[in-house]
Amino acid sequence: MSAGWVAAQVRSRSLTSRCVGPAGARDIARSGSLSSALEVLATTSYGERLESGLSLEEAERALFETALWNLRVLAGWSPALGASRLRVLAGGFELANIRGELARIEGHQVPIPYDLGSLASVPRHRQSSSIVELRESLKRSPWGDPGALESPGILVALQISLARRVVENVPEASVWAEGFCALVLARLVIAGTSLASDSVPDANARAVLGRNALHARTLHQLGAALPIEIAAVLEGATGPEDLWTCEARWWNQLWRSGEEGVRRGGAEPATVVAAVAAMYADVWRIRAALEIAARAGRGIELLDAVA
Repeated sequence: MSAGWVAAQVRSRSLTSRCVGPAGARDIARSGSLSSALEVLATTSYGERLESGLSLEEAERALFETALWNLRVLAGWSPALGASRLRVLAGGFELANIRGELARIEGHQVPIPYDLGSLASVPRHRQSSSIVELRESLKRSPWGDPGALESPGILVALQISLARRVVENVPEASVWAEGFCALVLARLVIAGTSLASDSVPDANARAVLGRNALHARTLHQLGAALPIEIAAVLEGATGPEDLWTCEARWWNQLWRSGEEGVRRGGAEPATVVAAVAAMYADVWRIRAALEIAARAGRGIELLDAVA
């Protein structure tokens, strides 16, 4: 057992202990307004980056920046093997940056990219001038060729690529990645679309979930093609109105298994990965709670249903 893993375990437990958790998120959601919700949140470990008068979008950005900072600190406390896992698990932030890059190329105003530091896998020496140029950059990165030249197709491809990267490089998180990939395919099924045969995204999805899942044309067929543990995420879903609940269920599973993994884990990679899962799920739940508070509590039953 290395001193690095002991330090990472201590940091992982500290990070998880400072999560707001389901009960705290409900308190935020029930606060009655966004300003009141931010006052509650300011008393937690997320309060350092919060300022009075923030909009919902600004508050959510502050949440994400806090999570990214914690991720970078955790990587600094981890041995090389742990840091390499965290680089993959930081992919959601890099995907957000790529989404922003696509929007910028299309002429939209976009926020400042997240600063991933050493966790970045796509160099940001300069901005891409076109989607073609961005695609070429992605081809040379761990993301691989998205196989598309329009934003929606690129983003779906990158989500599936991220799932495969997690399965192959962060085995402790493989079940979570498979559930995430199932949600991506579920959205395609609902939209009546599918991945192009023999494309890179098709190959990545097959590597994560198997060939049968790609033949599904209904949510019922998709669930039947998945392992029981993964299919549970889609339980009861029949249409687009059910996908939010499916996503919330996935995040709740992430929270439970992440919290338990930290509590039972030792000085090892699995504990660090579990801490990241718990933190990500906590941030997702707080984000949902802020949105509910901004609507004066409307929709809180959905948060309660999966808490």
